[in-house]
Amino acid sequence: MTTLDTIALLVTLSALFSYLNARFVRLPTTIGLMLISLLLSLALLLLGKVGWMLPEAQARTLLGGIDFNETL
Repeated sequence: MTTLDTIALLVTLSALFSYLNARFVRLPTTIGLMLISLLLSLALLLLGKVGWMLPEAQARTLLGGIDFNETL
C-alpha cells in the first residue's frame, strides 16, 4: 500500500463513520468517531477469533507493506 492509498482509506473510513454518527448515533463528532472505530475494531477481533477474517499471514503482509514513518 502506498502512502496515498493509506490516506485515501483513512479519509474514506472517517467520512463513513462521520455519516453513521450523524445519522444514527448522534454523539459529538470526536466521541462518535472514536466509539464507532472501537466497535469496528472489536468486531474485527471477534471475527478473527471465529475464523472469518484474513489469515494472520495475509494481515502481516498487508501491514508490513505500509511504511508508517513515511505515512505519518
